[in-house]
Amino acid sequence: MVETVIERCIRWGYGWACERLYREFAWSYDLVSHGVSVGRWDVWRRIALDEVQQQGASTQLMLEIGFGTGALMALARSASLPVVGLELSPQMHAVASAKLARLQLDASRVQGTAAAMPFADDSFDVVVSTFPAPYILEESTLRECARVLREHGCLIIVGLWVTPLMCGRRLHIRPVYAAPSSAQQARVGRLLEDAGFTPSLTLRRAGGAEVSVVIGRKEASSASHRYCDAA
Repeated sequence: MVETVIERCIRWGYGWACERLYREFAWSYDLVSHGVSVGRWDVWRRIALDEVQQQGASTQLMLEIGFGTGALMALARSASLPVVGLELSPQMHAVASAKLARLQLDASRVQGTAAAMPFADDSFDVVVSTFPAPYILEESTLRECARVLREHGCLIIVGLWVTPLMCGRRLHIRPVYAAPSSAQQARVGRLLEDAGFTPSLTLRRAGGAEVSVVIGRKEASSASHRYCDAA
């Protein structure tokens, strides 16, 4: 489908607004995400911890890249899960620090970029990213995720796509909400495989929407990527 000028402008404006939310308006991120999701953002975010537990990594060391306001780290620490957070934005570090202090929780946090993580090889059992910016699919990011993961560890990306449901039917509200096309799914699979992962994708229904869960397993041997629509 050819993108129209209006759609291109909307996409640019959306990207610009997201940049502002990670910088000077970081203090408003939780409020905005709550609004655009009609109060369901926290429900969707919890899918990530569900996946961590299903992958058997609930007692192992987790790295969250792009931790934003620290909401997922707070959930993890409340459940006594060991977690380290990586975030580039100093404004988000400040917001997350205040949130964790208010909840009387603590988690190790590092300022840095996902394209060059300041961690040793084989440091983590699971790497998590929720509702990520496009950098998550960059070759440098995926290869860094593979590098810092131990063998048989996994990369979990939640919310790469979110599709609202109404009466069981998908609603496409671009550029914020849309279901992944077959071509998009195949592209993500190839990118993960190129980085050394065995990938899979499922669509989890939660909070009145389908939320994508992409998992890349770091295995000694590779396998063909498989996608299944959980609708």
